[in-house]
Amino acid sequence: MQTDDPAVAEIVDFISAEVGVDASLLTADTPVAELGISSLDLIETIFKLETRFGIEIPNDGPLNGTEVTVGTLVNHVADLLAAQKAKSA
Repeated sequence: MQTDDPAVAEIVDFISAEVGVDASLLTADTPVAELGISSLDLIETIFKLETRFGIEIPNDGPLNGTEVTVGTLVNHVADLLAAQKAKSA
């Protein structure tokens, strides 16, 4: 999770605002469950990320399961944004 990347920083800030936790406390290894994000909350957060960034996050893949970390979430969204940007270039 490269916080010096503007896209990553924006994603972290978005998640921080969604869960009400200071962005500086969000590390790559932090399980989203420790932030009070239940499975249902994670799905809702994913929907909001899709809307905010204009991407589609597949139901299967790294965000499936109970052991999702902030880093996994942020990196997956950043990868999807990069792929979208490359497609439109």
